[in-house]
Amino acid sequence: MRRPALTMLLVCALGLALLPGCSREEGGAPGSFAGETTAAPVRWTTALAGVEEAAGEARRWREDAELYAIATPEPALDARGRAPAWLYTFVSPSAGAVASVEVRGGEARRLPEQPLPEADIRNLRRNALPPPERLLDSDEALRRAREVRGLLSGRGGRTASAGLDSLSGGGPVWIFATVSEGRRLEERVPALSGG
Repeated sequence: MRRPALTMLLVCALGLALLPGCSREEGGAPGSFAGETTAAPVRWTTALAGVEEAAGEARRWREDAELYAIATPEPALDARGRAPAWLYTFVSPSAGAVASVEVRGGEARRLPEQPLPEADIRNLRRNALPPPERLLDSDEALRRAREVRGLLSGRGGRTASAGLDSLSGGGPVWIFATVSEGRRLEERVPALSGG
């Protein structure tokens, strides 16, 4: 049976997005240290803001690439539904593989492809995301995730992870996750606009 390969792929593609949330100092970026300076300021964006750049990079990889998942590569989603980077994962039947494109600061970078069995490729294509104009962006979806948003809006600069796909049940769904009082808190929000 080929389900283990698909399960492993999903763990790789969205697993990072669903890691427990972390805290950061107000105004700082995840992974930064006090007194550290950077060459350019971090540009925080919503998930759909980088779809065009990611799709362009994916088309340079394979013309038949279809988007099936979006996620934060690290648990850095803020209370306004923005993150410093987003990971867009595409499936290509001609390549027999999937590949992710990271968009950070407006720059798209394709990560190495991962070959998959044909049955898994077909399943991912069946579950490809609809066009971006039919989806809720991360900011609007987070407004509907009251518990997670409430924790992110509190003191301490808490962040969360976010993932969007159609494989997690019943059509496109946003999954937001963070940690509160030592336990993982996860909320799911239907991702179709108007849904």
